[in-house]
Amino acid sequence: MMQAARQAVEYAASALGFSALGVAPAHADQGSTLKDWLASGQHAGMEWMTRHLPARLNPQLVLPGVRSVIMLTYDYPRTDARLAPGCVARYAQGEDYHKLLAAKLADLDETLTFYGGQQRCFSDSGPVSERFFAAQAGLGWIGRNGLLIRPRGGSYCFLATILTTLDLPCDTPMPNHCGNCRRCEQACPTAALHNGSCDARRCLSYWTIEADTPMPPDIRQAQGNHLYGCDTCQEVCPWNRPRPDRHPPIDPHLLMPAEFATLSPQAIRELAPAEFEQLFTGTPIRRIGLPHLQHNAAMEPAPAHPQN
Repeated sequence: MMQAARQAVEYAASALGFSALGVAPAHADQGSTLKDWLASGQHAGMEWMTRHLPARLNPQLVLPGVRSVIMLTYDYPRTDARLAPGCVARYAQGEDYHKLLAAKLADLDETLTFYGGQQRCFSDSGPVSERFFAAQAGLGWIGRNGLLIRPRGGSYCFLATILTTLDLPCDTPMPNHCGNCRRCEQACPTAALHNGSCDARRCLSYWTIEADTPMPPDIRQAQGNHLYGCDTCQEVCPWNRPRPDRHPPIDPHLLMPAEFATLSPQAIRELAPAEFEQLFTGTPIRRIGLPHLQHNAAMEPAPAHPQN
């Protein structure tokens, strides 16, 4: 029965555009990595991570009776589509992935309910240690940049989670294949990466997206042409090199509109609030607000970063 449930959700997930699915036991021991990271203050101003720590470490607090954690990947574009200066993280170039994936997860929830399961579903929207469970589910390993890296897809993907009370067949974690490579650590503009951990206090993604205080002078100096987020550690990763067998079709909803691709930093700094809403409503960029985006757009010119 449970094998049939797994096969059904795998088939449905593939039809919905998910690139991979794996299952991990909900009771998997997460160790002290997350607690140590928070205790050292590397979460910077993201205090919500501390508040939700008990639930992240114990899925039973999120869904009582949970037995399995289903992890899914959904690929996003591998190149920065900006034609004007200013790099934008690949994940944020199109529509808001939270809404896009939530609708697909609702369909998978319905499939699992047919087999008697109760579920809670998240797409980077709940207290779940997504990367930990994705690695436990055999989808990849946690690289030195702190991201999930897949042998046939690299790291350019969203993660989605389904907690379920069904006791589904589980997958086996795979070995870490980073070896002696430290290209991500060496390429990080602010030296934020250390042995699989990202110090948000120095991370350009944190400062251009999450932070609600001005950038420190040394971070501002290192910002270069990063307008929103930073993909440098992904751009230099050998596992993200172009290969035909690693590139599944990309959802057109995640592609950058031409109006944004050609919008110059100067034009961004001159946007009126109504223009900002028209351009970015329904996108990840909308949530940082116009003042933060305009602050990011006052960046120092820098050479274009390498493309994969």
